[in-house]
Amino acid sequence: MKRYLVWGLGKSGRAAVQLLREKGCEVYSGDDARGDRWEEFIDLVDTIVLSPGIPPRHPLWKEALRKEIEVIGELELAWRFFKGRTVAITGTDGKSTTTRLIYLMLSKKFPKTYEAGNAGTPLSEVVLKDPGALAVVEVSSFQGKTLSTFRPVVGAFLNFSQDHLDWHPSMEDYLLSKHNIFRRQREEDLFVEVLDQEEILRTPTEARRINLRREVEIRNGEVLFQGEKLFETTDLNLRGEHNLRNAVTASVIARSMGVPAEAIRETLQSFRGLPFRMELVATFGGVEIYNDSKSTTPNSLKVALESFPDQSVILIAGGKDKGADFSPLKELVQRKAKFALLIGETREAMRTAFGGGSNIKTKNSLEDAIDEALHLARSGDFILFSPGCSSFDMFSSYVERGEVFNRLVIERCKL
Repeated sequence: MKRYLVWGLGKSGRAAVQLLREKGCEVYSGDDARGDRWEEFIDLVDTIVLSPGIPPRHPLWKEALRKEIEVIGELELAWRFFKGRTVAITGTDGKSTTTRLIYLMLSKKFPKTYEAGNAGTPLSEVVLKDPGALAVVEVSSFQGKTLSTFRPVVGAFLNFSQDHLDWHPSMEDYLLSKHNIFRRQREEDLFVEVLDQEEILRTPTEARRINLRREVEIRNGEVLFQGEKLFETTDLNLRGEHNLRNAVTASVIARSMGVPAEAIRETLQSFRGLPFRMELVATFGGVEIYNDSKSTTPNSLKVALESFPDQSVILIAGGKDKGADFSPLKELVQRKAKFALLIGETREAMRTAFGGGSNIKTKNSLEDAIDEALHLARSGDFILFSPGCSSFDMFSSYVERGEVFNRLVIERCKL
């Protein structure tokens, strides 16, 4: 019997422990946050299951490699007990929205469909509930790095830009972790290339490739895939070119798996987006206020800004410093933003990167930034909270950050 050490007891870690116990495996567990010592267990086990939050520089990971002990994550563990099929979605940005759309579309044809993976339901929970199901899995680079047998029947690589350099030792390691998700696909599988980025085009997979740039046409407001109309752009209730790409990706995957075009269109018409992803919180005095707390990368900030007219945005941005370079956004920020109000660890670095003019200000808190934004905004403007950084300098998660933003806005607008 194999012996396992599960390290990190967040949601995925607890699910891994439960799965291993249900399967009758010998399992030990612990968490740095509790003061547990992994040294007590490392010589007792054959495989270590690490939380996605544990980086390769962690002493446990290093020691496991030195001792030639297998290191995997919860997703790889769950896959080894899973008998069903998976659709895997990755990319620097847009994963959650695309995953949810695919899940909703596929559910119309396949009743036993589950949404799983990064920031959602661990695949281990799906295995315990329905091991032969269809799972639509959002896969992060952290999860991708430790995969060794995982094989999605359908996969999509949405986009690639700089991120997570506080976790990955290099951009190349970050990219290879994305590539590793699709490496074991076979000829009968499907891989969707969403953008013509070189990093996406050289993804190692034997699957049949669909390139959206070449095989999807938008003509007179109609989205056509291989000549067939999937939906009209007016069916989509989400702002921004990036959300149109997400909808196209989901629709192409769903249609390729047999979902009727009418069901795809119905899904898009009823979908109002996920919380904290370009969420319209309020309209106050002719000013629309958007919460994009899920924006944790410069690229996600970029696509959010591109969704608005020039010189119309009061931007609130900033957060934990992950080593990202914000200087490529200078021209866009100056063109789109009437004012930029910067908070968190990155506020000074962002201020310098954005040009440091009188319309770019630093604030000590999110509350101060919201008050200033409401003071500066005029009818027809947009207040956009799109941090472009993770939340961990000021909040426990992007969810808490988004909830605080909504509460502060609602209090001030007396909605």
